Formats: sequence, structure tokens, C-alpha cells
Amino acid sequence: MKRALGILGVIAVAALIVFLAVTRYLAQERAAKLDRALMDAQAQVIQLEADKEAVNQRLAELMRAQPAPTPAASAAGRAPATAPAAAQPATGSLVRYAAFSQAGLTNLVRIEGTSSVHDWQVQGRLLGGSVELGATLPLQPGTQASPGPVEAKASVFIPVRSLKSVEKDGRPYSDAMDEIMYGKLLEPANKRITYTLTSLTLKEPPRGASDPILCEATGNLSVAGVTKTITMPVSVLPDARGYIQFAGSVKAKMTDFKIEPPSPSLGGVSIKTGDEVTLRFVWWVKRVPSAPEAK
Repeated sequence: MKRALGILGVIAVAALIVFLAVTRYLAQERAAKLDRALMDAQAQVIQLEADKEAVNQRLAELMRAQPAPTPAASAAGRAPATAPAAAQPATGSLVRYAAFSQAGLTNLVRIEGTSSVHDWQVQGRLLGGSVELGATLPLQPGTQASPGPVEAKASVFIPVRSLKSVEKDGRPYSDAMDEIMYGKLLEPANKRITYTLTSLTLKEPPRGASDPILCEATGNLSVAGVTKTITMPVSVLPDARGYIQFAGSVKAKMTDFKIEPPSPSLGGVSIKTGDEVTLRFVWWVKRVPSAPEAK
């Protein structure tokens, strides 16, 4: 009898372990599905914002193209006999490009750092926003350009929860580390990391059709509610379809943004995280068609 009870006890413990393992697996699967749904929703938000950018620009251009009525015509309530020609864009007008999602053109933001145990990395693939570029940036092959300031505007954002800790090969690393990161970034009150360009300087025009345009960008980076001005080298690589790839990297310190480097405890041993991190990014944008190009 005792032997039978012992066997039943072992079976019960084994069944409990299996039950807990299956429950944990199902919970992880549900969490992964919810996470993917969140990322899909964020990607749709980015696309909707890009579409909104396009609509706003077309409306603005249509409004500029409308001839202004003369005082006499306004008083009579009718258009003048000879309407002036539609307004033409100014020579130095900016061309707008907006973020988008498309297979084969992959966005990437990656943060790399160190700790007393091993190096670590966090990455995401959602970057939203838009950029406006002037004619002084040599986007067309064979365009002559001299180094110097370029007329440009840009606003970029990264959803904080799109960032995940990963192994060096890109595989997921630790949900616990993700939650620590979101806490340090004050995610409940600061859903996005944002960047606003303040100046762009052309350093080196492309040497060939497949070579990037080398620039230096200065702008305001806002992390965890703190804004700092940063300067970094940026490469700009246009293609024939109207897409442009921006890529660059910059070093920064967590404490510059009033973020205390995490020091979690593992097995009673405190892990010290290095203050300095490296931020790398690849960001694709596409041209927003002007009103005459809209179909």
C-alpha cells in the first residue's frame, strides 16, 4: 500500500509539474500574441500618421494653388474674368518624406551597452515620423553640391514598448530585463522616445550612384522626459523609387537623461550596468506625393 501511495504521489507531482509547465507555456504564448498585436497596432499608427502627413501636404498645396480673389470680385461674389495662374512652389521648397512599413526595407533601432556580467543589446523595428529636405541635398545622381548647411526638418519617434532585449543574434533575451528597461524609461508617462532635427550639414556628396551622402545631424533627443542636444554622423542613401534610407550611430550616457544605470541582483550578486550606451539606427522614409502627383 505504501508503495502504491508513493507511486501515486510521484505521478501526482509529475502531473503537477507538467500542468504548471503547460500553463506557463500557454501564458507565454498569449503574452507573445498580445505583444505582436501591440507591435502591429503601433506599425499601423505609424502608417496612419504617414498617410495623414500626405493628406495634409496635398491639402496645403491645393490651398496654395487656389487663386486669391480680387477685392472687386469678392464684392461682386464672383471670380474675376481673368484668373491668375496657379501658384508655383518656391524654388527652395522642401520635399516631404514619411516613415512607412514595407517588406524588404527594414527599420532598426538598436541600443548597445555593457555590464559587469556581459554586454547587452536592445532593439526594435518601429520608427515613425517624417523629414523634409531642401534642394541643396544632392539626392539625384550626378547632382553637384558643396559641403555646408542643408535645409532640412525632421521629427522621429520610437514607441518605448517596441524595444526588446535580445541576444547578439537577435533572439529574445529576457522579459524581466524588458520590464526593468521600461521602468527606467518611465514608460507609463513617456510612451515614446523622440528626436527633432535642428540642423543638417552636408559633409561629403556621394562619389557614385550607389554611395551614401555623408552628413552631420544635430537635434534634440528626448528620453524618459529629459531632452538633450546630440550631434552625430548620418548617411543618407536615396533610391530610384523615391525611398531614402537614413543610418547613423551616437554614444550617450544614461545619466545625461537622469536615468540611473540598472543594478539588478542575480543570485545575490549585484550586476552593475555601464553608464554609456551606443544608439544605432536605420530608418526608411518614402516621398509624400505632391498634389499634382496624387492619383
